[in-house]
Amino acid sequence: MSLHKYLLLVLVGLLVITAPVSLVVASAPGQDGIETAEEIIQVILILDISDSMKHPILSDDLPQELLSLSDQINTIESDPQLQQLNDAISTLYEDPELLAADSAWQSAVIALDSWLAENEFGDSLESIRTEIGQALSGYGCDASSQFTLQLAISQTLDELDYWIDQSCSSAGIGFQEKQALRDMVPYLGNPDYIPLQEAFIETLMARNDLLVSLGYFDLITQRDQFLSDANYDLLQGNYYAMIDDLGIPRKIDLAKLAARTLLDLSRLDETAGRRVSVVGLVVFSTESALIQELTPDLDAVEGKIIQLTPQFQTNIHAALDDALEELIRHADPALPTVVILLSDGQTNVGPGPDQILEEIPRRANEMDTTICTVGIGPTEAHVDRELLRGLADKTGGEYLFAKKGEELVNFFVACRQGVVGDVEQVAGYVSPGQSSQIAPITVGGNVCELSLALNYITGNPQLGIIAPDGTPVLVGYPDFTLQVGDNISLYTLLEPLEGEWNVTVTSGDAAGEDIFYNIVITSNECKSTPTLVITRTPSPTRTPVPEPGIIEQAAPILPLVILVVVVMGVFIVITLRRK
Repeated sequence: MSLHKYLLLVLVGLLVITAPVSLVVASAPGQDGIETAEEIIQVILILDISDSMKHPILSDDLPQELLSLSDQINTIESDPQLQQLNDAISTLYEDPELLAADSAWQSAVIALDSWLAENEFGDSLESIRTEIGQALSGYGCDASSQFTLQLAISQTLDELDYWIDQSCSSAGIGFQEKQALRDMVPYLGNPDYIPLQEAFIETLMARNDLLVSLGYFDLITQRDQFLSDANYDLLQGNYYAMIDDLGIPRKIDLAKLAARTLLDLSRLDETAGRRVSVVGLVVFSTESALIQELTPDLDAVEGKIIQLTPQFQTNIHAALDDALEELIRHADPALPTVVILLSDGQTNVGPGPDQILEEIPRRANEMDTTICTVGIGPTEAHVDRELLRGLADKTGGEYLFAKKGEELVNFFVACRQGVVGDVEQVAGYVSPGQSSQIAPITVGGNVCELSLALNYITGNPQLGIIAPDGTPVLVGYPDFTLQVGDNISLYTLLEPLEGEWNVTVTSGDAAGEDIFYNIVITSNECKSTPTLVITRTPSPTRTPVPEPGIIEQAAPILPLVILVVVVMGVFIVITLRRK
């Protein structure tokens, strides 16, 4: 083969090799065409899990036997002797020394939880206790709080095995089950864990010793004896059995549904390519607990919501404090943030409403955080209306009193959407096999995103949307996406036409009862780009930035060029030697 053919082949190879490199360089990070990160919003849910959350919201058309049981339970709960005991317990929790001890213990809990999460042992001590409790129940062992805590905070294998034996003394578990429980405490003996565990134990014991000295456990014993003498547990057992047979949801069930619907909406919004939600979860009863730090893992949050069970009294201040502290630790202050608080009663543990309203809104406003509040119950007199409304008003949020699950679900959705843009709500009924038209939606010329979140508890309603130019909005319509979840559907339109949009709600079912629907309409205005103003300032001494030279421009492919030249030289030498 002649020399010029060798040269031709080498040049072709050079083009083939360098072309992909040029493409890679052209699409390097920071260049045009690379997709930017999703918009992010931050949400912390605060859910009341006090004892009253296990009650349903009753109506007058229920069986008389159930209403009679409810009246008997209410008579016991309203007894002056029981009220006196509850008031004494609440007053005890306001003791300054106990508040300090409780604060020290909470700090130890946060330190331990943070270490566990950072080292991927679990989200928190509470989440580990929950998993251990589920395993104990599955093996037929005693899964009471005492045993789950002792197993979760064991320091040595001997200590862990002791508590396993105590919990499973009557279950007769084998070696495999026992080893599985051991494996659930992977931080056992870790030198970094031991001082955190010791601080947790020390502050917990100091707090419990103080409770003993203040007579807390004596009051609890007296209250338990009073309830036992009144057959309270038996009446409640019969009451809740009848509630379950009739399929009546309890307040805790409605709270879970509202929170899970919000998570579902967040998933749909992310799937539509609009924005990502990071969500945290705080629950409160007599005490408060951050059981999920802010996370984009919505399945993890939902898993913890599903497991919630009602407990004791109501400590709203501690819950709000935990939420704001979590925002300080892990939230981005530049991102939109909303706290959604649900409560069904009056704060009766910890600082009272006046102190909460003086402290919490100020702290929230310093972090540019909105607080939405919702009370749930048979009447608004059952909740602390002034406290809940005050928290919302002072932080630019919304307050709602809800008697129905539909109202509660829609409020959670609307609060979340309020972070996205301007919100309007529409609610109504649609009959089976029928359609109902809502008032036209007027879209201005500066709206970049229009979304309709249709939420419902029963049925399968759907929206029909007609654009201002008369075009039906169906799959394939420009910049339109439809995402469907369990109890919610999200209709999203980008760059919607200016004018009136007509919307119709269809039941989706040909038979059955009327369907109650809620629509949260969110319009998001275009973000204006500030005009760049250039002021020409004489600068005779300015040194101009030189244009990149040939070598600098060729730097990304220079090694390949050198390699090709070397190969070409070798071919030339071989050819000359052969001649």
